[in-house]
Amino acid sequence: MGKLFVFWYVVGLLLMLTVGVPDWLAFSNGLFLVFFACCALDIERQLGEKRVIRWSRAFAAGLLTFSVEWLGVATGWPFGSYHYTDVLGFSLGGVPLTIAFAWVGVIVTAVLLSDSGSKWIRALWAGLCTVIFDLVLDPVAYARGFWSWEGEGGYYGIPFTNFASWFIISFALSFLFPIRKTPFPIRRKAVRLSQMMLLMFGVLGLPERQYLPILIAVAASALLERGLRHGSFKRTSRI
Repeated sequence: MGKLFVFWYVVGLLLMLTVGVPDWLAFSNGLFLVFFACCALDIERQLGEKRVIRWSRAFAAGLLTFSVEWLGVATGWPFGSYHYTDVLGFSLGGVPLTIAFAWVGVIVTAVLLSDSGSKWIRALWAGLCTVIFDLVLDPVAYARGFWSWEGEGGYYGIPFTNFASWFIISFALSFLFPIRKTPFPIRRKAVRLSQMMLLMFGVLGLPERQYLPILIAVAASALLERGLRHGSFKRTSRI
């Protein structure tokens, strides 16, 4: 799955930076999110947890986040008033099914990056990681027509309630995961996946003159790399 994700990633990034994604490849936008989630779950699989537990938890996280997204589209709460376009594929109740995969990928990756023995501290970390990711992703996705926000103001036209909601949802869903030590090689894969996603959306923001998201992406990627090389990440390398 890792090689397929990287191939999809490279080809998609090159297309979006040059000629754009042709109509006959429009399905690839949503499929990329599926591959992202599968790649994150494949990294988690290497921790040796039973498949039924991993997949049940992923399904629960996907169902819960899809439900919150449906509520958001229908009522404007808790994220703010927005609606999805057809870029990400088939929708149910106005929400693309692939959005659930995006949430699963983000949350699983954030949890894998944490090295805390406390569920509460890990929850804070997961919330912070997802907010940083959304500060990079959301402006680009909005500018490229993945979804549309109603009204103006906030951060690149995105209401601050959106980021608060990302934090709260990720904070809460992190409690679905057990506390566990992640060996260094597995954590390194999670760091690389996070860096790839951050830098991809950061780079895609440059044609839109979104300079702050690329700065956030570069800074976050550098901090993850520093933690991987010099911080607490290495303490689990022999587990």
